Amino acid sequence: MPFYQFDLTNNESVAAERDVELPGDVEAMDSADVIARQLIAVYPELRSQNYARLVTNEEGDEICRVPLALLH
Repeated sequence: MPFYQFDLTNNESVAAERDVELPGDVEAMDSADVIARQLIAVYPELRSQNYARLVTNEEGDEICRVPLALLH
């Protein structure tokens, strides 16, 4: 299974989580959405500060970016 990196970013990496092993890109995108929703539940002020949850694969390719401002 591939590894994915989940970063909190606002044009530069602010906080990185360790690599997470997941079955594939779809699961990584789903995980990014869940993590982003949990993050704004605890820190709602991040929604207005141009933050996003960025997911990259083992090669450093961007898989997805979940803007916190778009979540409800």
